[in-house]
Amino acid sequence: MSAAQFELSDPPTDAISAIKFAPASLQLLVASWDKNVGGRLSRTYQYRAPVLDVCFGDNDEDAYTTGLDWDVRQ
Repeated sequence: MSAAQFELSDPPTDAISAIKFAPASLQLLVASWDKNVGGRLSRTYQYRAPVLDVCFGDNDEDAYTTGLDWDVRQ
């Protein structure tokens, strides 16, 4: 079995705090201390403070994030 490799087009500029793979697709969420959530998404989302964790919701289209701004966002 060969491992798939993906290169992020816009990688984080600071430490990565969480990486989550979608259960049913090639989606990937990356949270980092540069205040962004990105990965294999259609865009990168910027926050007010470093993002500490990410997870997928009921499907691969829903994602939740939390960080040092004390917010949980969908």
